[in-house]
Parts: sequence; structure tokens; C-alpha cells
Amino acid sequence: MNANFNARYDYKNNKQYSYKIILQDTLQQFANFIVDKKKELEFAIPKIHPSNKNTTLLSNKILGITPHQRKQMGISKSTLHYLKNNIIQGKQTRAYSKTLDKIQRL
Repeated sequence: MNANFNARYDYKNNKQYSYKIILQDTLQQFANFIVDKKKELEFAIPKIHPSNKNTTLLSNKILGITPHQRKQMGISKSTLHYLKNNIIQGKQTRAYSKTLDKIQRL
């Protein structure tokens, strides 16, 4: 649940926002409507698509990345080292969405 709540979704002008920010904005709009600062009420909450990512597949991809592949993808040594160590130790891995996109394209 927490991973889906903090995931990024397209909202307002196709920018990426977390669901927390989207809910805060919606509540603020509702409050403005109640105190008559706005005449119209518009709820534009994107649908959540729960991610059931196959983490073992992603983990195997990360563990199989060679230094040459890492360099071609534009991932730093320390990032790959951090990801591999956390996978080996059984810890939760975190990476920026750009890094995950690069790995998933592999």
C-alpha cells in the first residue's frame, strides 16, 4: 500500500506527482469550494494501478549487470554497488525512477 501511495502519477499538465500531493491538492480545492473562494468543484484524481512488480526478475537483472553494461546505461558505480549489496543482504532496494527505467530496458 505504501509503495502505491508514494508512486508517481500524471496529474495537472501531465506532470508527475505522488498520490499524497494529489490528495492534498484535492482537499485544498474542496476547502476553497466550501468557503466560496471557488465557484466550481473539480475532482481530477487519477486511478491507482497497484504495482505487482516481479521483484525477483528485477533483482536478477540488477545482479546480472556487468560493469560494461552499467557504463553504457549511464548508471554510476556506487548506485549499482548499493543496489547489488541490498539485494544480496535481503534488504529493500530503492532507486530513482530514471535508474529503474534504465534497468528495465535491459
